[in-house]
Amino acid sequence: MDNGLTRLLWDFKDEIYNKKRFVGLVKDLMPGQPLQVNLLLALYDMGIHIEIEKITQINNAFAFRFVKRLCDEHGVSRMHADWAVSAWCVNYGKNVLGKPCEIKESSGKPGGEPAIREEKSNAALYQDLFTYKRNSDSKSYTVTGFTGENCRTLIIPNDYKNVPVTEIGKGVFNECDVNEAIITDGIIVVGEGAFAGCTQLKQVVFPNSLIEISDSAFYGCAVLNTALIPAGVERIGNGAFTASGVKSPVLPKTLYDLGEFAYSECQNITEIVIPEFVLLLNNGVFSNCGSLKKVSLHNKLEGIGNDVFANCSSLKEVYVPESVTHIGMDAFSGTAKNFVLLCSRGSYAENYARNHNIKFQFA
Repeated sequence: MDNGLTRLLWDFKDEIYNKKRFVGLVKDLMPGQPLQVNLLLALYDMGIHIEIEKITQINNAFAFRFVKRLCDEHGVSRMHADWAVSAWCVNYGKNVLGKPCEIKESSGKPGGEPAIREEKSNAALYQDLFTYKRNSDSKSYTVTGFTGENCRTLIIPNDYKNVPVTEIGKGVFNECDVNEAIITDGIIVVGEGAFAGCTQLKQVVFPNSLIEISDSAFYGCAVLNTALIPAGVERIGNGAFTASGVKSPVLPKTLYDLGEFAYSECQNITEIVIPEFVLLLNNGVFSNCGSLKKVSLHNKLEGIGNDVFANCSSLKEVYVPESVTHIGMDAFSGTAKNFVLLCSRGSYAENYARNHNIKFQFA
């Protein structure tokens, strides 16, 4: 990857000031590595490329200044900041521009010696921009607040004083001006209302360690369109993504609890596949999703709650399997005018359709 970064910076050095083009190139270079991409681009936004071009020699003091900015302004771990800054210094400064450089490129892995030494300073360490509380097990922390000045890009740390950080607390970033949030690996819970009302939040990068997205965690995040749920998540809480901008989420096979109104009022969702461990579609879970056109229910599903697909005006058909033995009030009210409930002869779904004057067809 390091040689790849050098080649990119060399081959496209004339386009380094074309931000849109440059962002696309970096993302193409490192697919599946959103943390590394965002770190490199955060430094780009700080103008590290401009300053590297201006100086005659890249020394430790120069590099540490950017390490400190990443830590102080964005809450980046010292290890990740060390990797990103050294990558710019070596690949662009040394390899492309030919500047004398006393920095070696960091591996970005725990346990290694930092490429950039810490310069003496009285300023706060990156962890001090967040506040924490000890969890009841006394072996981990929950993030409870953020005191930094710049919260546009938040990289949530997974370590504080060599103790794991495992949770983001209730309402921590509620209604803040964050544009993107990167949750580092090791965190297992995004707490209730943690990012609720963050109207400028466009992207969330979840860690593979994540198990739970709690109630209302991203409620009202209207422009949130990138939030890939990782494999391993078991619970998505009540109203977790209500009125958000998410697009047709891929629900992981490990999911078993999909809360009430979890994706209600999500106007960008066009398709949904329910994983087989979800046995009940809770009340209103996809209500008022006006663009929803395709729904796939598995043959182990047991129940469909009240208003589950209410006011899904683009939904023309749903196959309800024989396994379903309960369908709540108004589950299909407000669907497309020509909506058809597909079902098996003699099934509960057929009886429900007959009793509620819903057009049905055997499938």
